[in-house]
Amino acid sequence: MKCTPPRPHTGLAALLACAVCLAAAAQSPVELNNAGTDAYNRGDFPRAIALLEKALAQAEDSPVVRRNLCNAYQSQANDLAKANDFKNAVRHAESAINVDPSNASPLVQAGSYYLRLDDVNTAIARLEAAITVKPGDLDAHELLGQAYYRDNDLSSARAQWDYVLGMDPKRPGLAERYEKAFREESVESDFGNWNSRHFRVSYPPDIPPVVRTRVMTILDRAYVDIGRSLGGVFPPPPIQVILYNAQQFSDATQLGEHVGAVYDGKIRTPLTDPAGNWLSEEEIQRRLTHEYVHVVVRNISGDKAPWWLNEGLAESLSKALDTDAHRRLREMYQNGQNRSLGELEPPGVNRMAPEPLSRAYLQAHATVDLLWTRYGRGKIISLLQYLSSGTPPEEAFRMVYRKSYAAVEREVAGMYQ
Repeated sequence: MKCTPPRPHTGLAALLACAVCLAAAAQSPVELNNAGTDAYNRGDFPRAIALLEKALAQAEDSPVVRRNLCNAYQSQANDLAKANDFKNAVRHAESAINVDPSNASPLVQAGSYYLRLDDVNTAIARLEAAITVKPGDLDAHELLGQAYYRDNDLSSARAQWDYVLGMDPKRPGLAERYEKAFREESVESDFGNWNSRHFRVSYPPDIPPVVRTRVMTILDRAYVDIGRSLGGVFPPPPIQVILYNAQQFSDATQLGEHVGAVYDGKIRTPLTDPAGNWLSEEEIQRRLTHEYVHVVVRNISGDKAPWWLNEGLAESLSKALDTDAHRRLREMYQNGQNRSLGELEPPGVNRMAPEPLSRAYLQAHATVDLLWTRYGRGKIISLLQYLSSGTPPEEAFRMVYRKSYAAVEREVAGMYQ
């Protein structure tokens, strides 16, 4: 389960000014501005940027050239964001901020991109600045609430969202997020916090220090091991982790007992079973590692990885298929209970009962194991990178593996039938 990231900000001026009132002797900036405007209106934003940068170099005090160049930077950033290239998108948004610092629009745009890059602290700084420049901007307040929520500052998140809902009660999906934050805050209000270099861990007061230390050791090890396994990817801190007992986990997430942990933008896991017994260190490690894999996959591919790949990687990198798992896989394939990879996607998997869902996890695990061992981790990393660009899952799979979903489904089935 993963939380939904915010949409890119696209509130750009519809048209650019077509002329600049400059002294008659300074014709070059006028010509450059007008040529840049023409390029902008054709949708050639890189060309517009190049021309308008030259115009600004000769007419630094022109507010029209500055606003035109700001809009060109923002439009190019928006195109890059649509292609899921948020690193370059945020670079152009920052350029827009630098050239027109009194404009709130690029600050909001940059804040949304930093959230997509999981750089929560910088997102907060940009969005707070946007509200200083333009108090009451609902997009800025909503995104700042999301940034505070990602930073686990639930009361500040609710304050931002409360304001937005007061102004626009029908804001899509916001009332549900507000209620979720309220529910979590009611459970976590007396939780303590413990920071490491990469993680910020919140925990209830009755968790012994030795257990907290063990959790931090597991997380720090996962940060290194999973990051290396998936091509040297190390998400920016702080990565939020919330620890619960079983009842608190149920109250905060409203998930069934068959769900052992979840990543919804934060790693959430109980440390006890429903009877109140502490989980074994091995089980805690499995759950935390599983959810941390989701953090890294999201960092590589955004929310574009198909369910079977996301969960298959999390299973494969957090535990090995044991004898019992191989037995269950043989039974599943021999009884025709396996599914096509295309079926292992929401909303179908979200509606599965616990037993069919358990089989889906097994099938995903076996599929990723085969891809990893037979074709190498490099192809899986390439697949995640293709997915990050917005390529549809099976098309990306064909590009990397030169075969269809059906072909690899037959390969996996052949191992267990």
